[in-house]
Amino acid sequence: MAKKPFTLYWSSLDTYEHCPQRFLWSRGWGAIDLGNGPGKRKPKPIKRSAHHAFMGTVIQAVIEWMYNSEIWRDPQKMKARMLEQLDKTFRIEQGNFFLDSRMGMPHAEMYEVCQNGIVGFVKTMKANRLLGPYAKSEIDLVGYANKWTPIGGRADIIIRREDTGVSIFDGKNSQTKGKYTDPDQLRWYALCFYLAYGKMPERLGFIYFRYPYGTPIEGSDEVESGIDWIPYAKTDIQGLAQRAIDARKAMHKEKFDPNPSPPYCKWCDWETVCEERQAQRKKRARKPKEIDDTLDGADGFVDITF
Repeated sequence: MAKKPFTLYWSSLDTYEHCPQRFLWSRGWGAIDLGNGPGKRKPKPIKRSAHHAFMGTVIQAVIEWMYNSEIWRDPQKMKARMLEQLDKTFRIEQGNFFLDSRMGMPHAEMYEVCQNGIVGFVKTMKANRLLGPYAKSEIDLVGYANKWTPIGGRADIIIRREDTGVSIFDGKNSQTKGKYTDPDQLRWYALCFYLAYGKMPERLGFIYFRYPYGTPIEGSDEVESGIDWIPYAKTDIQGLAQRAIDARKAMHKEKFDPNPSPPYCKWCDWETVCEERQAQRKKRARKPKEIDDTLDGADGFVDITF
């Protein structure tokens, strides 16, 4: 049986573009032996608590159940049934994640975050009318950027309505909006949708579970709409397609050089065993702090004439 070709998803492209070595170590490749056998991922030196990923997964799983089981058809009981489902989902997912209370939240606090996220999503859903003749969650979108490059995306929510067309949403449990999200993730889903169905979705948006509809916006008299809309054009998805093709060519040539970067390395499971990252840290530690003399003689007056 022919080996199934590697399908490039957004998470893999994003990881590879930030650090090819981390991509290799996180999934393995070909006949390369990283200490766990040919083609296997590199063993992790430490186990990190996955409480943040756990909460987002639980909330999204309940939302997926609500949409795909069409619980929304009984709006009066929908929220109560979703909270009942939360009890089951929370218990089940606990067995799928490493959760260390010493490094993260207590379980009761995580449960409260999930509960608030679900209640908030219902507010956002009702205010933005996130229903339609087609309303599904966790949809696989697979296509080819070129004949050698299969790519895929798994959209959290896809809604089709007569008035707004096709909308693709991604749910986030981030504490800070936009800090750890990349708009290109949604544009990637738009690319996959276009390759799968031959048309571009009309709207793309991030739904932040911690910032539901009605949340006061700090420093403003306005409130959150519950959705951050992401603009995009056909040129955006063409550029993403080319990035996918370029990355896949480099992977085929086994170009897996490290690219250490402090903001990215701090989330890497292999930071402590990456020679290049440790060398970078030692170099930064030895570098003397530069004396900032730009304030010498400052008198509080700035001339902004040109």
